[in-house]
Parts: sequence; structure tokens; C-alpha cells
Amino acid sequence: MLMSIPGTPLPFRIVQSVQYGKVSGGADWEGRLYLDLLLPELSPPLARPAVAYFHGGGWAEGERAAGMYPWLCPLLAAHGFVTASVTYRLSRFAAFPAQIHDAKAAIRFLRANSAQYGVDSGRIGAWGDSAGGHLAALLGTTSDRIDLEGSSGWVEHSSRVQAVVARCAPSDFRRLGVPAEDWRAEVFSLLFGGRMDQHDDLALLASPTAHVDADAPPFLLVHGTEDETVPYEQSTLLAGALRAHNVPVAVHGIDGGHHNMLADVDAPWGNQPWTDLGHEALEFFRRHLGDPLR
Repeated sequence: MLMSIPGTPLPFRIVQSVQYGKVSGGADWEGRLYLDLLLPELSPPLARPAVAYFHGGGWAEGERAAGMYPWLCPLLAAHGFVTASVTYRLSRFAAFPAQIHDAKAAIRFLRANSAQYGVDSGRIGAWGDSAGGHLAALLGTTSDRIDLEGSSGWVEHSSRVQAVVARCAPSDFRRLGVPAEDWRAEVFSLLFGGRMDQHDDLALLASPTAHVDADAPPFLLVHGTEDETVPYEQSTLLAGALRAHNVPVAVHGIDGGHHNMLADVDAPWGNQPWTDLGHEALEFFRRHLGDPLR
């Protein structure tokens, strides 16, 4: 399927339902893991940077949607990036660390199949929203960490990423302070397979701030200052940890923005903030992964 976005330089092909891994259980699709690829039509077909996108939905909901949202993956593809929109095991079917195991397998798949899809295996980024942003951030702070690699596929390759964009993402579960009666407590219980205060080990393991070192890649953190779901402090905590190790990080705080990035918490999710985020992510990845058109 060939698509294009008016005003952008390249058409791109969408290759849907590419199997990138398989797990023994904990999924409602018989253990098969899929992603959708968006492949820019470049001539000559030189290797170019790639970016994997991870959707939100509280780890329990959501799905990949490569052909939708022209301000997300399609925008990058239309400017020369190979992009992948990734399905990962939801917490309704498998508790953490299944989600990061799958995210790492998706990165390894891109690296293992770089020649087939025209990917420069040394220039792979990750980005995501909310729960997906958490997975992108954890990818960036746990490069090649054996206890988080899992066995979802392509274990002989590296899961390291070279740049990360995370929007409204949890970064330190130990600092969230969610009371038991809060609806988010149920979300975290699904993620960790029980009450979070009874799974301190998993809460620590899942916290990107706990793993930051000087080897982390550059980060862009986007967060509404009035986020009612994931407090803005979660991005400032991660930024502080990255800066303490001299890792390049930019924080874009959306003044008055909620989890929907708008000043009105009840407003429908609109296009404009996402359009702005897409262009900001594009410039960030150009800066740190290289411009595919140059």
C-alpha cells in the first residue's frame, strides 16, 4: 500500500502485520507478535535511520495503527525514516516484564533484518506515548541488559537504541504515590501482577530512572504540566537522572496541559498538539539519528 502526505517529500509503503517475534503464552493472538512497517520510497534505496513507535493505553489496552495518525509514524516515513508501529503483550494477558521483552525484540528485529528493509542498524530510535513512552524510555536506559532482554525473538542481536522520545511517560514507579482507591492502582496491579506495594522489585525494575547511566542515548521528554494521569514530575525526575550522567535531554513542558496535552482535561483529543509533537519528534530524530534525505 503506497501512501503520501501533502506537503511532504516522500511517498511510503505500509507493510502490515509483519511478525517480529513469538512467545509461549500470555497473548490473545496465539503468541505471535506483529508490527507494521512504513517504508519510504527513496532512490537510491540507501540504508536509513529507523524509529519504533509504542502505543499508549495503560499497558492493558491500545493497538498499533500504522496507517493512522499522519502526525506520528507516517510523518517520519514521509521524511525518509523507516518506522515501525509495534504491538506488545498487554498486561491483561501478561505481567511486566513481558512488555519490555517484546519492545526489545522489536528493536532486535529491525537490526536483524536491516538489509531487507533498508535500515541503518546503528541508527535506531524509539518513541511512544504514556505507557508506550515508558517502554521507549526503558529501552533507552537498559541497553543490552540481560535480565530484561527476554526471549521474544532475535536474541543474538542488540536491543540498543540511539535516541528516545517519550510523551507523558512514567519514569519512577516508586515516586508515583498512587493510593489504593485510585483507579490507577488497578492499572499498576495488572502491570505488576498484584498490588504495586507488594512488588517493589518489579516497580524498581520497571523504572527508567533506576537504570540511567552515562551510556544512555539522547532523550526528548514531552509532558503536560497539569497531567492528571502521569504527574509532570515523572519527566523532571528522569531528566534530572539523565543530566546527572551528562546525557543530553530536552524537556518540553506543555504549560497547563493535561494527559491529552490540552488545557481542558475533558476536551476531546485534538489533532494540533499531536501535529506539533510529530514535528518536534521529527526534528529531534533528524538531529540525533541523522537526516535520511541528506
